Amino acid sequence: MIRLFAAVSFALALAACDGPRSNVDDDQWEAVSVEVIPVDAGAVSVGRLAYRGGLELRSRNPMFVGLSGIEMLDSGRVVAISDEADWIEAQLGFDDRGYLTGFNDVRAAFMRDERGRVLQTKYEADSEGLAQLPDGRFAVSFERTHLIRIYDLNRDGPFGVAELGPRLEGSERLPANASFEALAAFDNAVITGAEGGETPTTPVWVAPLGARTPVPSRSTYPLSDGFSLTGMDRMPDGSFVALERFYAPVIGPRARITRFEAPSQDGGDIHPEVLASLEPPFPLDNFEGISAVRTPEGATRIYIVSDNNKSAQQRTLLLAFDLIETPAAD
Repeated sequence: MIRLFAAVSFALALAACDGPRSNVDDDQWEAVSVEVIPVDAGAVSVGRLAYRGGLELRSRNPMFVGLSGIEMLDSGRVVAISDEADWIEAQLGFDDRGYLTGFNDVRAAFMRDERGRVLQTKYEADSEGLAQLPDGRFAVSFERTHLIRIYDLNRDGPFGVAELGPRLEGSERLPANASFEALAAFDNAVITGAEGGETPTTPVWVAPLGARTPVPSRSTYPLSDGFSLTGMDRMPDGSFVALERFYAPVIGPRARITRFEAPSQDGGDIHPEVLASLEPPFPLDNFEGISAVRTPEGATRIYIVSDNNKSAQQRTLLLAFDLIETPAAD
């Protein structure tokens, strides 16, 4: 592997952070044909999440595999990355209830490094985490090289040259394939966590974007029951949502979605709240990417996407949930 609301009210919900579409030549992008199959989850709700539709996405295009990070923007635009340094863009479709029904106008392009060179080998192209910064740019974490790169996709398009992000102290000690899976924007910083899974906690870094020296990890995220940390995003209320993954050959895949408060840059343990545990008969696969956004109706919408690992035995699933808010205390 060497290379990656149809409802009118949703379409009108444009936010400033969405940013203008890139003004570059559309030839930088390649149109991608994707077959969209509705996913029936059966359950109306799981934990504190209400199911709001899901899709299985199939494509023969070699760039549309291994989706590992997603950002859902308030206009219904999707920006995603594969774990082979491909950009994916699409427009979501919704029915009149706001349920996810479509994945349209899909296009893809190769990602580039800080010299403008296409990332060629799996070692350098293992992009995993994606986060949109407050200024509209996108941060991407690379697992095997332990790097964070910043892209101005809206201004420069996919051929834009990357800017190196903050360096993270101690990252060189992480396993090559268990590094920066989870990434989120945090004020003028990024927060990223190592995948972990072998120990009770995994390190988390809160790294200012302008840091001139390597930033140490001062926080930890707890892991249990064989789960690992694969995704993260900032919620509309300022807290964070995280995605955890589990897999065992006999048991199969599982997923857990949690929420936690913003960690201090001074450090401290993170104490997540479990929002939902996804188990059979709920549709499951290798979930890696998560994104949260506010709907026009004011709900907190959470999306998760799975990495199919280029396997005919796995699926690319995109599932949508709304957070079930708890009543305020008297």
